[in-house]
Amino acid sequence: MNASGPIPSSFRDPSGFLFWRDGTLYRQVNVAYRDDYCRLIDSSLYDSLVAARLLIPHEEVPVEAARPGEAYKVIRPEPVDFVSYPYEWCFSQLKDAALATLAIQKKAIGFGMSLKDASAYNVQFHAGRPVLVDTLSFETYKEGRPWPAYRQFCQHFLAPLTLMSRTDVRLAQLLRTNIDGVPFVLASRLQPFRTRFMFSTLAHIHLHARSQK
Repeated sequence: MNASGPIPSSFRDPSGFLFWRDGTLYRQVNVAYRDDYCRLIDSSLYDSLVAARLLIPHEEVPVEAARPGEAYKVIRPEPVDFVSYPYEWCFSQLKDAALATLAIQKKAIGFGMSLKDASAYNVQFHAGRPVLVDTLSFETYKEGRPWPAYRQFCQHFLAPLTLMSRTDVRLAQLLRTNIDGVPFVLASRLQPFRTRFMFSTLAHIHLHARSQK
């Protein structure tokens, strides 16, 4: 897609959104996200993640915002040559994306920030490596607060990975129809019975499913 205008699916995040103009993809950073964006840049977390090839690089540009009344800045992310989706990935790609997400979260904590979401759809394979493409996924870390993206990480990564490895690799297709992640109840139901005696699956899948019944 390269028509001019905002990308409708990007409007779910009040922090900002993607839009096309003259064939170039931009991201508007909203005023509501100003403090977290400044911390991301000023703390050097952005530089650290880009250097580690975990975050897509961007540059701030003097381009008119798509919604000027809400805008703080406009950035132009480095283009990704080929866009793919989690349900198209093989097991090792989804695993690499999961590990990259955890590496990003670990590094962010060291800079006083945290991932506020952990959607597999925020990751793309760029130059052969999984990179986070949503620059606005970070927020200031609050001491003692549980990871707000933990549930999403489990549904987008742990659930499909365990299903692919223990039930059927084709169950990655569940991410096609469940863009918010594989529901815990469904993931639990499709797991082999023996996984109820595996602590990792019990703690991160089955107990969550039980709490939702």
